[in-house]
Parts: sequence; structure tokens; C-alpha cells
Amino acid sequence: MHTPVPSTTGAVVPPRPPTFAGPTGAAPVPAGPTGAPPVPAGATGTPFAATGVPAAAPGSPVGTPGSAVPPGPWLSSRAVDQPCPSCGTPPSGNSGDAGHCDHCGRRSSVGRDRADLDLGPVAAVTDRARRRRNEDAVTIGRLGPTIAAVVCDGVSTSLRADLAAHAAAEAGLSAMLAALAGGAPPPDAVGAAGRAAAGAARATAVSDDGQVPPSCTFVAAVVTVGSVTVGWIGDSRAYWLGPDGAVHEAVCLTVDDSVVGQIRAGRPVPPGAEQDPTSKALVRWLGADSGDAEPQVVTFQPGRPGRLVICSDGLSHYLPNAAALAARVPGPGGATPIAIAQNLTRFAVEAGGHDNIAVAVLPFPPAAGA
Repeated sequence: MHTPVPSTTGAVVPPRPPTFAGPTGAAPVPAGPTGAPPVPAGATGTPFAATGVPAAAPGSPVGTPGSAVPPGPWLSSRAVDQPCPSCGTPPSGNSGDAGHCDHCGRRSSVGRDRADLDLGPVAAVTDRARRRRNEDAVTIGRLGPTIAAVVCDGVSTSLRADLAAHAAAEAGLSAMLAALAGGAPPPDAVGAAGRAAAGAARATAVSDDGQVPPSCTFVAAVVTVGSVTVGWIGDSRAYWLGPDGAVHEAVCLTVDDSVVGQIRAGRPVPPGAEQDPTSKALVRWLGADSGDAEPQVVTFQPGRPGRLVICSDGLSHYLPNAAALAARVPGPGGATPIAIAQNLTRFAVEAGGHDNIAVAVLPFPPAAGA
């Protein structure tokens, strides 16, 4: 995960929508209307900017991680009742989020080193790989036939990044499912998820954090029987993968909120950042040092079955090209979502595992009986 880069005035320059292809290494995609995010070939619908959504859907946690339970079954990569990773001492119940072991004093990990989350129609895996701690977080959920997932990647240069990532991922999923349960269309639900995630990440900061409060990225997805919707803040990505063998239909739906991603998408960057056009430093993220709360949202109606993959840069670093990613993923007639998530995670670990990995797989349309 990369260092956030504020502008010389201390504020992050807000981006405008991309006008052409996705981020570095993404397969060329046909652009939507002028100034809009890309829409996959063969799909109908237009990019959507979520507006008019309350700051939080009813019952969603804002700045209070875990204060609401999402409707429907859901899973999180948060570590619950896990022994100390350093000395093995069982949890006492006194350490709390990002607390310390009562025996050895080491800070407890908020997330599990490895988590395999499987709800059948939607699944996810996260792995710390070669890092000392897993600062990626992932949540998945179901609401009737609708499936949803959130991936948040902790900014490694910030304090307690794993706390921000899990707070944001859980608050985002809760808000998203609550909004859907209340009848909100998926783009509005994803917008509500972004705002709830931003509030939760900000709430993890304390006065001693100085200029490096807990921070993370955010990417969320909702798949219904008729549509696919994604929203993001940061450089975690979403890939649309078409039917079996249709590698040419694979596209990256997101544009990295990094210096290099913004420049290549024709967006403004903080003054001076253009002097290093290859920089992967973030220009949008979640945390107390960021005012970002509105995700960019794209929604479309696929013309054929496919799969949606959302992930942190621990995976996209090794498979930045959508076609390369698609070549490693069986189409809708192939492996289960959990098997695909496990295989992609294994590939990233074996390719070097330079960073934590989080990946969620959502088939379209959701499996019958979801």
C-alpha cells in the first residue's frame, strides 16, 4: 500500500471522472459517455454518480465499527478470539481492537493472518503473505439473491492501518446491505457504503496519531440478478471477467486514485506530483487526514454471465492486466467463487507475496438459491 500525497495546501485535489481506459496494465475498454468511467463491452447502462443518499442508511454504523449488524448472512476477516500471534496466549477479552497482549505486550492484530470466507455464491480470501501483519480487510454478505463485498487495504505508512481497514470494510458492508434492504438502488447503496466506511476509518484516529492516522483504501461491489455495481476510493480494483474463454471481454472497471493512475486517466493531481508521473502514491484514501467520502460509482447490466473480482494491490501488482487475470479464472461454468479466490491468492503469494492480499469473487448472475 502506498503513501498518501496531499497537495501543497494540505487538501487532496478531487479527481474528475476518467475519460478513457483503466489504470496501468488494464485492458483497453470502450469508454462510456464523455467523462464517464468505462463500461464493459456487451453491457447496457451508463456510469452512475450516486447522489442524494443520506450520510448513513438506517441502522448503518457511522464512525462506530460493529455498532450495527448487516441484514442477511455476512462474514468478516476480523480476528475474533485469536491467540496472540507472538506468544500464543489466549485472548483475555481486555485487549480490544488494536490492543496489546496481556502477557507479552505485543499489539494484537485486528485481522487474521489468513481468512477464507465462503457464503457459497460469494467468497473471499485474505492472506498476509510476506508481511509481518495483515492490514487488508474483506467482508462479504448476501441479501436474498443479491451478493455484496468490500475490500479495504490499510495504508502501510499510517498507524494501525489494519484497524482502519476492518472498521471501514465492516461499516461499508453494513451500510450497503442496510440500504439495499431499505429499497435503495445498488448505486445509492454503494455510495452509502463509501460514506459509512469513511466515517468509520476517521473514527479510529486518536490525538496521538499526529499526521499519520489510520488510513485505508476502499472498493465495494453489489451484484444483483440484473446488474453489477462497483465503487472505489484509492487503488484497490474491480475487474469484470466475461464468459468462459472470453479473455478479450475482461476489463478493469476502476481507475487508480494514485498519481500515475490519475495522470494516465487525464485527471488533476496535487501540484508538483506531475513531476513524478510514475508515482503510485495515493491522492484519495479514507482516514482522519482525508476528506474523501464519496466513492466513484459505475453500474451496468451485463449481456452475458461473468464474474466480478475486487482486490487489493497485493493481487493486482502481479496481475495488473485484466486479460491476464481473466486467463487465471475459469468462467461461470468453472470453479466455485471460494476456489477462485484461493487460487488467485496462492498465485500472488507464490509470485512474491510482497504485500497483503485480499480478493473477493462475485459471479453474475448470482447463483440460484442465493
